[in-house]
Amino acid sequence: MLTMRKEARSRLVREALVCLATVTSLLGCTAAGQSIEVPLTIRDNFPVVVIQINGNNVPVVLDTGNSASVTLSKEVLDLAKATPIGETSKGMDAKGNIIQSPKFKISSLKIGAAIFTDVIAELDVHDPSYQATQVGQQGFLGTTLLKAYRVVLDYPHRRMTLLPRSSAADRSPDCEGTIVPFSPEWHGEPATVVETDLGRLIMWWDTGTPTSVLSKRFVQNTAINPSLEKVTSKRIILANTDFGPWQFEIWEMSLPPGFDGFIGYDFFANHVVCMDFPSNRLLVQKSKE
Repeated sequence: MLTMRKEARSRLVREALVCLATVTSLLGCTAAGQSIEVPLTIRDNFPVVVIQINGNNVPVVLDTGNSASVTLSKEVLDLAKATPIGETSKGMDAKGNIIQSPKFKISSLKIGAAIFTDVIAELDVHDPSYQATQVGQQGFLGTTLLKAYRVVLDYPHRRMTLLPRSSAADRSPDCEGTIVPFSPEWHGEPATVVETDLGRLIMWWDTGTPTSVLSKRFVQNTAINPSLEKVTSKRIILANTDFGPWQFEIWEMSLPPGFDGFIGYDFFANHVVCMDFPSNRLLVQKSKE
């Protein structure tokens, strides 16, 4: 079983069959080709950004393990005069609880200089047995609104940069490094193959998880002692580049088949990672330390 600390710190794991939330404008309205820098604050291993909803500042945890656009507290939805659309999303948390979240429409949302209109948001709902850690957030920012961008996550410099991608030839020194393709079975979400001493893994790159984690289900199919709480791989190979050694915690989780765990805060804290959503790939920079 997970400890209460681990339970509180894990975010929702969205099943592959859950449809993405829709928005009228997926690409924020900015000057053509303009990069957008957004400050990041790290609180207890969670990245927090401030977005604007109908002119109000709202702190949210950046959660790339969540395929929704944005999930918000009831207070924020009420303040934004969000309109119910009569639909719900259905997902599963890491404990296997089924979560249903009502959907709402928000007229305007800003991430830095990027403006999105008619955004479909969800009520932030958790099972009573599996609550989210509170770090001052009023919701969670998922991946849907980021899909038109190369998203540079630079924890050491406390910033997220959104780079519009107008063509395959576009390059930026911020979005360089080892190229790691997304696994196609996860439909454009940041999950990739990771080769380790423990075997070949499919790992979700999840800013909403406070450490790197392997599922106990995967561990039970290896020679690893199942009573261990942590395991270290001498190698963590991404597209022929070794970023190891790396330590993983072992958690009891209910995950969709073929999905073995998370790359979490500890990796992002040491490497600049560019999530190139238009090209379905990561670009990972080696730590300079």
